Amino acid sequence: MKNYEFVDKPERAWALPYIMIIMAAMILASNHIIARYFNGILPPIGLVFWRMTIGSVVLLPFAVKGVINHRAIIREHWKLFLIMAFLFVPLGNGLIYVGYNYTTALNGGVVSTAQPALTVLLSWVLFRDLVNWKQGTGLLLAAIGVLIILTRGAPENLTVFQPNVGDITILLATVFVALHNVLLRSVPKQISTLSFMLVIQVIGVIITLPIYIIETIFVRAMPFSYASVGALLWVGIAITTIAVALTNSAVRMIGANKASMGNYVRSLFTALLAIVILGEELKIFHAVALTMVISGVYLMTRSKNTK
Repeated sequence: MKNYEFVDKPERAWALPYIMIIMAAMILASNHIIARYFNGILPPIGLVFWRMTIGSVVLLPFAVKGVINHRAIIREHWKLFLIMAFLFVPLGNGLIYVGYNYTTALNGGVVSTAQPALTVLLSWVLFRDLVNWKQGTGLLLAAIGVLIILTRGAPENLTVFQPNVGDITILLATVFVALHNVLLRSVPKQISTLSFMLVIQVIGVIITLPIYIIETIFVRAMPFSYASVGALLWVGIAITTIAVALTNSAVRMIGANKASMGNYVRSLFTALLAIVILGEELKIFHAVALTMVISGVYLMTRSKNTK
């Protein structure tokens, strides 16, 4: 018999976090596609309400013990958790779903890719984190990319600036999510990632419930069909729980900078799925804007702050 030499697991393990990042990016890209595909069918606030409700139920058995053990710390920082829940649930994810009633997945995908750039900017505004020349250049490139989307690639539109309401709404949502991410540094280190996620999602459900009731009565009720329930289960389990868990695990294994490649991969998957599934047309200004935003985010996440 021949002797076969096998590669030790540690030598192959380097690929695992990158596989996790790619899987998370594919799942997160589907969020944009679902939001656009079901626009006019699934009410946006209802979508975010059920997404957080399902996500909370899935997380409960894994995170409730940590929440109970650290309930005193959570009570002490209740204002922080309340603000972060507002930013992440109704203002962040809720506005994203509202925005997709008025714009394409291609546009929204490019705009939301600027989130890391906005996080750096808000870190400077709120905490005076130093921004070096690479980060400044990256921020400028990302801003130009977003502006290209808002003007549909026509500079003359700046003179009569009338951006699509959906693009502006998703940009605002991206700002709120970026602000939520900036505040992560203030979360007590004793709180685990899963426990934190559970607290934010449960608070988000409570906050969103009265808005959801108003939406149901005066705007549109959530239709419960096989398609809608499938979409809700997907965003609640895959997007809210699995994608976040994969991303967080990868960050712990290879660091935030290397894991930020997920932003680029997600934007590419979003564009591909938008073209294949939604039949959207990729125009030159989309490609230019995406290149600018990805280049800007790359510069910002690959540079180190000077102290």
